[in-house]
This record gives sequence, structure tokens and C-alpha cells, in this order.
Amino acid sequence: MDNVQPTSEPEVEVKTSGLAIASLVLGILGFCTFGLAGIVGLILGIIGLIAIKQSAGQLKGQGLAIAGIAVSGTSLVMLLIFLLMAVLTPAIGRARGTARSVMSMNNAKQLCLAMHLYCGDYDGPFPPAGNWPEVLSDYIEDEGILNSPFNPNTGRAYAMNAQLNGRKLADVQNPALTVLVFESRFGSPPSGGPDLLPDEPRGPNGYVICFVDGHVEFIRPEKIDELIWTP
Repeated sequence: MDNVQPTSEPEVEVKTSGLAIASLVLGILGFCTFGLAGIVGLILGIIGLIAIKQSAGQLKGQGLAIAGIAVSGTSLVMLLIFLLMAVLTPAIGRARGTARSVMSMNNAKQLCLAMHLYCGDYDGPFPPAGNWPEVLSDYIEDEGILNSPFNPNTGRAYAMNAQLNGRKLADVQNPALTVLVFESRFGSPPSGGPDLLPDEPRGPNGYVICFVDGHVEFIRPEKIDELIWTP
């Protein structure tokens, strides 16, 4: 009786998951596309990993799929950071500009207060317009308020309305609209009129103007002519 040799079943070739490979490639490309390719890579990696586990050994590449998911996820984090920076950077810049504008307003307020104290001590007249910063030195605790918060190293950034030189506080008919102190160009004379204003407001809200009654406002450039400069 002849011996019959059992026939061996042909070996089934196990393929590497294309989704796993694509996931890893797209995850790497995500670093060059600020995470955009990583979105697709993450999805393909998850689908590929599920397909490998359900293939009953017909697919391999589980490690590639996991690596693709990890790399794609990392590139997505990079995308999120990029988006946050794009959103927050302008907001931070605006907040910084607003804070400096408030500081500038506070500086002008203190200068006006010093002038009011001077008027009270000398029976009414405003300090001489030509050298008011020196005259008011005893009334100003911190000379830093003469500088601009936007550029504190450029010297005095405020000027006095020259039309108030020699005038008395009580003689001003409309103090709520009459300019007393205003932000001026760096290096400008200590007193003058609207011609001393910077070409553009330093802050986002307008020029800092302090009025004879002591209040301070942000005034848009188109509103400057509505103020009283010659009482």
C-alpha cells in the first residue's frame, strides 16, 4: 500500500496595512503643514488600526498605525498651538496698547492736577507755558509721568495749551471743552496748540487730552477741531 503524503496548505502572505503607512506619512507631513495633514493621518491611523485587529492576521502594521496616530496627534497639537498664537497675539497686542493708553491718561490727569494745585497756591494763574515742567517740579512726585508709556525713553511727551499762559483758572468760560494738557510729539516745545499733536494717536482710542476742568478723554483726530484751544 502506497504511503500518501499529506499536502501542505500554501502560506498566506500577510500584507502591511496601507492605511497604517499612510497615517505615518501624513503624520510626518503634518509638521510641514501646521498639522493639517495630521488630521487625515490621525483618522487613517485609527481606521487602519481597527482594520488590522479585525483582519484575523491577514493584515500587519499595528506598530505603524500606532506610530501614525501618535505622530499625527503631535502635529495636531502643533496646529492648535499655531491657531492659539494667531488668535491671542493680536488680542495681547490690543490689551497692551489699551493698558499703555490708560497709563498715558493717568499721566495727563496727574499733570493737570499739579497745574490746579499751582493755581490754588498762586491765586489763580496757570504756570508759565514756556517752562511749566520745571515750575511744577515741586508738584510732581514722579517725573516719569512726563514721558509716554508707549516710548518712555524719548523724553517729555505732553504739552500745555499755550493760550492759557498768564490766564487764570477762574477766567476760563468753558473749562470742560478747553484744552489744558495734551500728548505732543517727542521733542516738541513745552507748549503750543494742536500743531504739536503727533501725526497719529499713540494709543488705539485717540489722543489723550486733559481739559481745564480736570477730566481726561481720548479724542479721535477728527474731533480735535471741536475742542476749545483759545479760551
